[in-house]
Amino acid sequence: MGLTNSVDKVDENGRELLTYGTKDFPIAFFDDDLTIVKVPWHWHDELEIVIITEGTVNVHIANREFTLSAGEGYFANSGILHSATLESKTGHQHALVFDPRTMAHPDDLIWKTYVDPTVGNLSLPFIKLTPSVPWQKDILKYSDNAWTQGAFEKKDFPINVREQLTKVFSIITSHMDLLQNESIYTDRFQKDEIRTKKCLIFIENNYASPITIEDIAKSAGISISSCLRLFKVVLGTTPIQYLLKYRLQRICESLENDPETTISNVVFSNGFSDATYFNRCFKKEYGMTPTEYILKTIRLKE
Repeated sequence: MGLTNSVDKVDENGRELLTYGTKDFPIAFFDDDLTIVKVPWHWHDELEIVIITEGTVNVHIANREFTLSAGEGYFANSGILHSATLESKTGHQHALVFDPRTMAHPDDLIWKTYVDPTVGNLSLPFIKLTPSVPWQKDILKYSDNAWTQGAFEKKDFPINVREQLTKVFSIITSHMDLLQNESIYTDRFQKDEIRTKKCLIFIENNYASPITIEDIAKSAGISISSCLRLFKVVLGTTPIQYLLKYRLQRICESLENDPETTISNVVFSNGFSDATYFNRCFKKEYGMTPTEYILKTIRLKE
């Protein structure tokens, strides 16, 4: 099992292309340096638990925004759009992304009692986790235990990971009433998020070509004004700004995977038509030139 490298590629449905774990143990363990690994808007069918181990991170999920420091974390339910931005100079996180069947088979009692009430429960899109709340502290502890067991493939890690995650879901189930009452993930916001996902899928499939806001709106069958509203309400940005950042992320990925590549070729193959404009956007977003970014990536990988 061991650690998995994070990437942000998605398929034609907008879901990540990562294979989480193996067929017989579908869970992945990430150790992310957040100065390199970005967490853009994305979603996946799998469940996710994140623990911040260093720095300060701003999280956007299900019509909420909150800041986490080292020792805090969050649980993201299946299919929920979320993103995170590093707010400090350095940052690190441990993440578990897993198929709920890691814990139990859909026909058994554990699934019916602890897993099924949580998975895909739209009244429980996420849980912010802080050690100052005793039961949340226990979730963080069991999640960290699961991560350590799986990431370092300790003796009997499959059964120990499953045991720790089952304890997590036992706690979630016992606090379900409290959690659901706190949620502001309304029916309208859920519908807005579904239409926003359609726009994101279109961008992720066509970002290398010229795209207008009219194209983005048309992909979801909505007006330009509705498109602007959705991006503002759900993502806190505009369609064009999202497209710009997405192109930059794709270019960064190309530079990281092949530092010897020609920057101009990468730029023009990812939707930019003007190198000067690209350089200005890149430096504004990352605080350095593309060449400096490549050198930093090489140093961190050594």
